[in-house]
Amino acid sequence: MMIDHVSLGTHRYDQAVRFYREALAPLGLTLLRDTGKEAAFGTPEQWCFFLYPVDEAEPIAAKGTHIALRAESRAQVAQVHAQALTLAGQDVFTPRTRPDINDTYFGAMFKDLDGHAIEVKTDSTS
Repeated sequence: MMIDHVSLGTHRYDQAVRFYREALAPLGLTLLRDTGKEAAFGTPEQWCFFLYPVDEAEPIAAKGTHIALRAESRAQVAQVHAQALTLAGQDVFTPRTRPDINDTYFGAMFKDLDGHAIEVKTDSTS
């Protein structure tokens, strides 16, 4: 993989930290550090997802931009999606196969509290 980590700005820092702490848990990603100015998620070996507070006047989500996270199984995809929706995330598309992408793609997408589009996908058939 070429990308090392992803950083997102948020207008709702404390809420976003709680949202992602719970939504990313099924992927095995945990909150590793929260300084109030930066929240780092990942595994001890790979810090890969960061949140930063952004002033309300500043834009943070661009139309058409999304981040895709890899899951190990279809169950993980469904768990992350369901968890995000219980935390006030907005459904973009529910967990499903996408033969228009490839024969093994299974994914879902939601928008977080700031409108960032987050996709979770796997190529696992289980």
